[in-house]
Amino acid sequence: MPVTANSLPLTDSVGQGGKNLPADVKSAKDRLRQLGYAVSGNDRIDATTISAIKLFQSIIKGSVRVGGDGRIDVNGPTHKFLQAANVPKWMEMPKGSAGEGFINHDNIQNDKHDFGASWTIETIQAAAQQYLADYRSSHPHSALIQTNNLSLRAGGDTPMHTTHETGLSCDIRVPRRDGKAGTTVSSPDYDRDAMRAMLEALRKQTDHSIRVVFFNDFSLIALGLCKPLAGHDNHAHIDIVAPKPIFT
Repeated sequence: MPVTANSLPLTDSVGQGGKNLPADVKSAKDRLRQLGYAVSGNDRIDATTISAIKLFQSIIKGSVRVGGDGRIDVNGPTHKFLQAANVPKWMEMPKGSAGEGFINHDNIQNDKHDFGASWTIETIQAAAQQYLADYRSSHPHSALIQTNNLSLRAGGDTPMHTTHETGLSCDIRVPRRDGKAGTTVSSPDYDRDAMRAMLEALRKQTDHSIRVVFFNDFSLIALGLCKPLAGHDNHAHIDIVAPKPIFT
């Protein structure tokens, strides 16, 4: 869906090591707040603001770990992407439903790892609709897509994962033959057909394409749907490609 780009006038740099003129800081923080990033509404730079800038910088670079210099330079890449039509918002994964084709398992277990970049969430939502149309319409008792773990509320390091810091990663629980989810690839209740359909639906997405899927089903690996990685017998891990900025 086309989105109108938002202008962000700045007279000088904002953030770590920046000039940090109060009016510029207020404008930059207001923009980050509008996009869902966890910053206060005042005109002062603090550690939370710098962390939010680093999170944003990491997302637009397509990194699954937080990095960046924490500074918005006038007309630099961070400043430009903050004004792009496809600027990534920071948001909570919706609860989901049968009609939407997915369920947010984090919402059920409340482990606080269901925040991510809008690019990731939009991809899951679109893939879930694709899965409903392509597979579940003819297999109505198959499992819904169940998401599990994006990132923490403010992004950054999480003890549960080595990545998952920037909201560009999402885990998918393994579907079972009874229409639920939560098993392993080697279990007799694993529904390979449903998982294949889920990964095919994800791979069909073009607005925000998939960079990699890790899942240890060698039948699906042979189809080019995923790659093996230790620790991925009980879930599929998906990373999203960061697009180039679009200006309108």
